[in-house]
Amino acid sequence: MGRFSKAALTALFLAAFPLITEARAGPIRYTLSPVVENGALKALAVDIDFEADADGLTRLRFVDRLQEETRPGRYAQELVITGGEEVTPLDGDQTQIRSAPGAALHARYRIRSGYDAPPTTQDATQTKPVILPDWFYALGELIFAFPAGRRDAHATFAWAGAPEGFRFASDLEQLNPASGTVNDVLDSIVAGSPRLRVIRGGGADAGVRVAVLGAYERFDDQAFADMAFRTIRTERAFWGDPATPFLVTLAPLAPRVGEAYSGTGRDDAFALWVGTSLPLADLRRLLAHEHFHTWNPGQLGRMGKDRSSAWLAEGFTDFYARRLLLRAGLYGLNDYAEAWNADLLAYAVSPAREAPEAKIAENYWRDRDLEGMSYLRGALMAALFDAELRRNGRGLDAVMRRMRVIDRKTTQGDLKLNFLAAFQAVAGRSPALEIERFQTRGETLTLPDDAFACLTLRTVTQPAFDVGFDLEATASTGVFAGVDPAGPAHAAGLRDGMRRLGREGGAMNDSSVEIVYRVADASGHEQVVRYRPEGRATVRFQHLTVPEALTPAQERACIRTLSAQAARR
Repeated sequence: MGRFSKAALTALFLAAFPLITEARAGPIRYTLSPVVENGALKALAVDIDFEADADGLTRLRFVDRLQEETRPGRYAQELVITGGEEVTPLDGDQTQIRSAPGAALHARYRIRSGYDAPPTTQDATQTKPVILPDWFYALGELIFAFPAGRRDAHATFAWAGAPEGFRFASDLEQLNPASGTVNDVLDSIVAGSPRLRVIRGGGADAGVRVAVLGAYERFDDQAFADMAFRTIRTERAFWGDPATPFLVTLAPLAPRVGEAYSGTGRDDAFALWVGTSLPLADLRRLLAHEHFHTWNPGQLGRMGKDRSSAWLAEGFTDFYARRLLLRAGLYGLNDYAEAWNADLLAYAVSPAREAPEAKIAENYWRDRDLEGMSYLRGALMAALFDAELRRNGRGLDAVMRRMRVIDRKTTQGDLKLNFLAAFQAVAGRSPALEIERFQTRGETLTLPDDAFACLTLRTVTQPAFDVGFDLEATASTGVFAGVDPAGPAHAAGLRDGMRRLGREGGAMNDSSVEIVYRVADASGHEQVVRYRPEGRATVRFQHLTVPEALTPAQERACIRTLSAQAARR
């Protein structure tokens, strides 16, 4: 592309730029403002004040990737640069600014919405900014650009220009004006709306805020906040960390055929994306998982861009979500067993069960089954290692805490290498053989009978899961389609063309749990359809049960063992 000699240039602003390492003395100042027209939110405006590079050639860019999104900056438009002599759109959606060395530059652009309508439970990930007439919600990587090579540079943030009554919540409100960096700005969550509600913790929960958008059918704001506060307290206690400012955001997904949720951990916040008909109990594990990401992997070691260590970052985090929910009293033994059974069954039926590490790393963001296998396999490996260590009077907790100590002593430490070193120090042997078998090569992992100590683990066989209709087609419209005349849904009375009003029962992959749908036919007549989603094939998997007739003392002892409350070595 050609060059344009103008002091200001309006252009589409996307971008992925090569890094240029250069320290700058002046802070990079970010300002975020809502663009409101005729009472409706239309976009977000971003202003950035920064100094030019010492050679007078400065590039402005977004991050290269956010999960499966390979062009996170594509939602930015109408870029205007002032303070420069020349602005050059380069091949590959790059923008170069020529100016006097160290010149004061100003960039302004708008962020458009990635959605024309409210996101639904079919929108599984948070890789698009949501900017609707009365609310917005986005991750920092999607809206904030930065001068190439300055991710560690000093940065400040301000929220400005909002009309009266328009509320805002972000972990950037916690940004230290003296020590905040561009990385902190990128690793953020922003949300705003006249209907935004914020609950602030007190006492032991001081500094924790819960910001809620939308209305949820099965719980209220305070119940969600209480659960978040309790989860955060328990996980901080696990690491021995004091209370610090922390933000939890909750944004709504309009329900379709299946409820859905996801979360994204930030260093001092986590962002939840939740179907509005989801029960509060279903959010326990998501809360615990996302908050544990405050430490894993960020404080335990670098994971690397290829996601080959996601089994450690995601799978071990899932293991600890369940352990610490039990410790917090948010799970009972039956909840704990049920959560594990969902994963044991999902592992058994996954088409990616035997995928080698190289295949998972290559296709992680393109294949949901491969991505999910990192979670499942990692959690099972954590249970395997924990059982071995427990037999010898130790536990996995000691390994995790040792990883943190190792990483503090090693700059840019690798997550897997830190785990190998920590396990060796605690167990007196290397875990490399198990990692090679079950992660690198992808052999099927069968847990030992004593993996869950006081709970019973056995192998069972049951009918394979068959929902009885075209799940994808139905989910896209909310109207049932592809109902199999020979399947269980048809036998229960479900028909093509019926409209889904809600789901009141069922568990993905598990044919032993009855599915219950509230539906309406073409005339508007409402009814309840219930059936077991049993297919003609069978599936064999490990299954966890709580022994019958446990005394209260035995139950408390079992909880202490599984939550490792007595094993803090």
